Order: sequence, then C-alpha cells, then structure tokens
Amino acid sequence: MATITVRDVTVKERILLHLSKFSSVQPGQEYNVPFDLTQDGIAGVTGITRAHASLDLKRLMDQGMITNWQAHQKGVRSKRLVYSITTAGLRRAELISEKLTAAGIDPDIFLDMKRCTPEIKWNALDDRDRETFGKACVLRVPIPREVFPPTKVGNLPADVCGNIMIPPETARDYLARIPEAEIAKWHGWAADWWLEQGNIQERLYHLIRAGRNLESVKFAVRHSDEFVSNPNEDLLDLLSKLEAPESYMEELAWLRSRVAVDCRNIRAADECARILHKLKSPLEEAVNAQIQLMHGKYGKAFELAEAAYYNLRLPVCAVTVSKACLAMGDLKGANGFAVMACDTMREIGDAKDIDEILKIRAEIAYREGHKDEALALLGKADAAAPPYRKKILQNLISALNDSSGEIRFG
Repeated sequence: MATITVRDVTVKERILLHLSKFSSVQPGQEYNVPFDLTQDGIAGVTGITRAHASLDLKRLMDQGMITNWQAHQKGVRSKRLVYSITTAGLRRAELISEKLTAAGIDPDIFLDMKRCTPEIKWNALDDRDRETFGKACVLRVPIPREVFPPTKVGNLPADVCGNIMIPPETARDYLARIPEAEIAKWHGWAADWWLEQGNIQERLYHLIRAGRNLESVKFAVRHSDEFVSNPNEDLLDLLSKLEAPESYMEELAWLRSRVAVDCRNIRAADECARILHKLKSPLEEAVNAQIQLMHGKYGKAFELAEAAYYNLRLPVCAVTVSKACLAMGDLKGANGFAVMACDTMREIGDAKDIDEILKIRAEIAYREGHKDEALALLGKADAAAPPYRKKILQNLISALNDSSGEIRFG
C-alpha cells in the first residue's frame, strides 16, 4: 500500500478538515457565525481561490458532506452564505485525519498557520515555502497575497480583501525558530518591496530590522521633509534606533527633534537637544525654544527662538517666535515674525510650514475682530497643510462658523 504524502490530500479533503473544526455550529444558526465558514473564509484557510472554493463546495454539497444557509456574522449587518459540515462529512473528515496521523502527518498543517503548532508547521515546509512564510512573518502591514508564490503545505492567512494577515504573536512564534541572519534577509526583501510601493516609513522599519544601519540613516536624512510631514510615535521610535555616524548626527538629531515636537514628546526633544549641544550645533537653540514653548515658558521660548532665527534664518524659528508672541498677547510681534517667516520661505524656496503661518495670521485676525478674514486664512491653511494638521484646522473652521463665543486656537 502506497504511503500517503501531503500532496495526496485534495482540496475537498482540506475543506472537510477545516469545517470539522466548527462542528458545533449548527445549520440554521442565524447570528455570530464565524467568518471562517463563509466562502471567502474557507478559501483563505485552505489556500485556494474563491472560484475554486465555490466549485468544490458545490461538489461537497451534492455528496451530502456539507450544508449551507444564510446567516449574520459578528459586526456585519447583511446576511452571507455560510457552510457547515454534516454528520457524513464529519465521519469523512475523521477518516482523513486518522489516515494522515497514521502516516505521521499532522492534519492541521493543511490549514492556515494560525491553527498549527509552529514547530510542526515549520518542519512540514520545504525550503521555498519556508522562505514564503518567513517573508510574510516579518511584515507588520498587510500586503496582497499574490505578492507571494503559492505554498504547497497549508496556507498564508489573508483577510477579506486578500491581504496577508498574520497576527503578531503567531509571527513571533514562527520567527523564534529562525536564525537572525535569515530574518534580516527577509527584512531586507521587505524594505525593497516597500520602496517600490513608496511607503518610506515601512521601508525605514525594515531597513533597521535588516541591520542596514548606515543605509537607514542616509535614507532617513534624505527623506527628512517627507518624514516631518507625517510625524507619529512609531516614526519617532524608529529614528531613536538609528546610530548615526558623526557626519550625519546633526541632521538626524534635527529631524528627530522636529518629529518629537510635533508629537508633543518633550522627553525625545530634550534628548535631541542634548545631542545637538554635544555637537555644538546652533540648532540646539531652535529645539530648546520649541521645548520651552511646550512647557508654557513663552518669554524664554521667544528669547531662544528669536536668537536662533537671526542665526539660522529657519522659518520654523520665526514660527516659534510668532507662537510665543501670541501666547503673551503681542499681536504686532506675532505678525512681524509671521511676515519674516514668509519672506524666508520665499528666499529659500521652502513653504512646507506655510499653513502654520496662515493659522497664526488667522488667530491675529480673529483677535482683532475680523472673523471673516480669519475664516479665509484658515481655509487657505487647510488647503496647504499636511494631512496630520488638517483636522485641527477643520475643527477651528467649524468652531468659528458655529459659535458666537470665544474660540481658542490652541
């Protein structure tokens, strides 16, 4: 008698093995039926296309192995067609399972990796499949399943949109069995894939995890304007992991400080200021001015930012001075430095903070009693602002339109 191998297990048998895991779901159950019992769920777990699943599900229905009905899934309003195994199907699944077990094959390896013991699953994979599963495990943002080749054993779990969806704890369990050098190679692959997609933050993450530190530093500095336009705590954490050579220390500390300030992370901004101090960089004053502004020490913030502006001619320093002036009630001073910031932006050909200037001018107009002018300036600021600053501006516009009371610009 021939020995059964993993290649001998048919798609219909995989479906029965999968549905046997949900034998407690009774036909006609109307609510909270698992996604795994939909056509999409079955296709995803068994590693086949939706069309293929449809054909084999019909054949199993004709054979009396499964049944179907319309039911609600958790969180979904409309009903969907769902499937469950019949008594005959369950008997067949048990026979398949017994046959596989007798051949030394764990039946669960034919299902997706979330349902398998990592060690058993990993041992069942050949080198090519291990490469595929490993690459999928290093990702932290879902990507389309078709990016990867088909796998011979089991399946990569995917969501309803067809994107790879491996829970972090599952990925950690699998990667714990892999040499660091191999994992670094897969991160390198992911870094290059994200470069093609234009996602610079994911590329930076994978470059760091690949151990390509110098390349990571150069990449971060080269794309500093784009990173500053999308500040977030994850990015700040990534930048903190970089070890910059001396020639890049100042640029990297300045980039990290800009992200830290926009994230309102005073501790990280302080660390950047200390680095710039050790480097004897004039940018230290600019960072400290913003830190003092966050602390509410407006006089000190004004003093430091004014000195930094005349020393460095950076628009962000003029913006800081304007904000300090506004906080102290000096509208004339705030307007004067807002104008200086605009002039400097024109001189250097860099208008990335123009929305901040327009917001300052809108606040000045509002405080002087010119509500319509303030609304017009806020509209222009909204049009020029990066996505992360738009919400604040839109809230201000709504507040000005809807309220007759005093508005705080923040």
